[in-house]
Amino acid sequence: MTIEPAIALAMRDIAKRYGATCALRSAELTLRAGRVHALLGENGAGKSTLVKIIVGAVKPDSGSVALSGKPVAFRSVAEAIAAGIVPIYQHLSLFPELSVLDNLSAFQLVAGRAGLSRKALVPRGEAKTWLARVGLDLDLDRAVSSLSLGERQLLEIARGVGRNCRILVLDEPTAALNGAEADRLFAVVRDLCAGGTAVLFISHKFDEIERLADEVTVLRDGATVIDAATIGRHDRATLVKAMLGMQVEHEHRSGSARTEPVLTTANVRMATGHSLDLSVSAGEIVGLAGLVGSGALAIAATLAGAAPGQGEIAVGEQSFALGDRRAAVRLGVAYVPADRHAEGLFPPVSAIGNASASALGRFSARGLLGKARERNAIEPLLRRLHLHPARPDAEAASFSGGNQQKLLIARCLALPNLRALVLLEPTRGVDVAARAMIHRAVIDMARTGVAVLVASSDLDELTALCDRYLVVRDGSIAQDLPSDSSTETIMAALAGKAAA
Repeated sequence: MTIEPAIALAMRDIAKRYGATCALRSAELTLRAGRVHALLGENGAGKSTLVKIIVGAVKPDSGSVALSGKPVAFRSVAEAIAAGIVPIYQHLSLFPELSVLDNLSAFQLVAGRAGLSRKALVPRGEAKTWLARVGLDLDLDRAVSSLSLGERQLLEIARGVGRNCRILVLDEPTAALNGAEADRLFAVVRDLCAGGTAVLFISHKFDEIERLADEVTVLRDGATVIDAATIGRHDRATLVKAMLGMQVEHEHRSGSARTEPVLTTANVRMATGHSLDLSVSAGEIVGLAGLVGSGALAIAATLAGAAPGQGEIAVGEQSFALGDRRAAVRLGVAYVPADRHAEGLFPPVSAIGNASASALGRFSARGLLGKARERNAIEPLLRRLHLHPARPDAEAASFSGGNQQKLLIARCLALPNLRALVLLEPTRGVDVAARAMIHRAVIDMARTGVAVLVASSDLDELTALCDRYLVVRDGSIAQDLPSDSSTETIMAALAGKAAA
């Protein structure tokens, strides 16, 4: 007879409203000690609100929360951490200008209210052990700002697993990790589970969920529609339908003949010191395939005028200097950065204001913005992308991650002279429905003759979209592969090996 592990966390009939918006209604969640529990739901389904309640950031309007069978009502995140609940958020909460050791000690500093007293720091030997558990070997005095995005993600995870945590909350933890780093993270998670830790794993990647999780809960419109089902009980199509309330159709690129070049480089030297030679034709979707830290994102940002260097980028017969993003926009080069929060969005500005930000001249006369013209042009784009909720005057900060990403795609669509589109990790951290909608918009733009460059560490995304693949290693383009290249061939090229 199999004995069920003890319940580490039980949430029953949870409800939460924000004004007129119902974020949660009758939500249920049960986490068991020693198990990985996946939480699925499209952006806006209520996952973030549920997590905020778990970690003490917000209070539910009704319902109950019990930790190891005892009712709890945390008044702050610090209280939840002290009780053994450790959150690792999708958007890092590190202090870039402080050292690795200072960041590892952040929980102690908060708990002790000791400021940056050296007495509150984690002992150096213990800090090294924490780093080793996630495969990092870093100088403890090194500034976090000098670390790669992948290293920062692992550092935050090290800070969490270094605690004697009873419940570990992982929100899209592999978004910035390469394959080896993700493997190391999963090994750490399994080690924690073997010690009795319950893990809540939030991800939009079904392959990761199937590989790592033991159970899955699905939220839709703030309610639990699948409650703690054993992994494998439901196939992917069933889970997607539970998330969305319908089946979703994924559009795949059928390929295009290369025509006249639109986006080209000539004698370009990037800020990294690497030379850059590539061309993207009208109607073509080119994928920059690279592991985390390969330099693919830097190449894409350079092509969009968002990174400095020497030389010029040609857009048809005209050109702009590297690092001149304003000139790139004037020539019709749209850009979606990898980090929508740090580089893309204006959080306090409305959805309409965010979508029109690169095309204000289109709606202005004599320095005055024509609000009616702006609204008439932007609202159809937001409807086309199925912005949810359909509140174009709401602040961008109030939307889920997937819908915020839609605002950046709408901004690209709003350019009156759109000729080229440069996308960096365009669907990182978005749900399957938003991903399908964004892919459809990108393919539609290519069909109208827009030259598209996509930099992504997600091979499934690239193979769904691209006409060819430029493989990036060590900051340079190493190979140019055709659209019919197999996933195995691309992966071998990424690793610098010949395909078997």
